[in-house]
Amino acid sequence: MALPCASAVEGIPIRSIRIEAPSQGAAALLVQDLVAFVPTDVVPLDEQRWEVRVPGSSEDELDAVLHAVARWVAACDLERRHVLVDDEPVELPEA
Repeated sequence: MALPCASAVEGIPIRSIRIEAPSQGAAALLVQDLVAFVPTDVVPLDEQRWEVRVPGSSEDELDAVLHAVARWVAACDLERRHVLVDDEPVELPEA
């Protein structure tokens, strides 16, 4: 299971969660899973990579987002994705 960043452990709200997606379509699939419980933005990084951003979250939302991302990676048969919480990399839990 992923270890939350230090700010989440100390009870300070999480400022941002950023998830790299290999395409706009893959980003859209992830947003469909996340939109029910957190606000999201999709931002192009370059011609082929996109980033799904979740601004401001609680520790509970972080846990739900990380599990949703793990399911998305497994369902889409993707290679490991870069997930940053407050600009710090985190490991995904088992899907």
